[in-house]
Amino acid sequence: MIPKHIKLLFCIPFVIIICYTVYLLTKYSSIPDIIPIHGYGGKNDGLGSKLFLFAPIVLNLIILGFIWMIIRKPEKIKLTFEVKEEDQAKTAGQYQLVLIILAIFVTLIMSPLSFSDVVYK
Repeated sequence: MIPKHIKLLFCIPFVIIICYTVYLLTKYSSIPDIIPIHGYGGKNDGLGSKLFLFAPIVLNLIILGFIWMIIRKPEKIKLTFEVKEEDQAKTAGQYQLVLIILAIFVTLIMSPLSFSDVVYK
């Protein structure tokens, strides 16, 4: 069983995704039809449709789905060390918390930061 605080914390990445999606949809009409893609470091590798702005959202949801599958069954995690029987629940809770922190970090990286030069003009 997944503790309630783990479920609540796992909602944070979805709130971030929803906020970013709403903001993107409000700005969508003012974004040019052709945008630079993979433009890191001031260099653009090419041009693409503004629909590419939704790719990080979809990819992020897929990653969150994989993380949730791991969180649901922490006993399936192969540990490289021996865990005492009485410490297994605590260890599983710590792994779940680390996975949630990873999910929040990935969501923050993949959201508005990836297209700041296009969306925030």
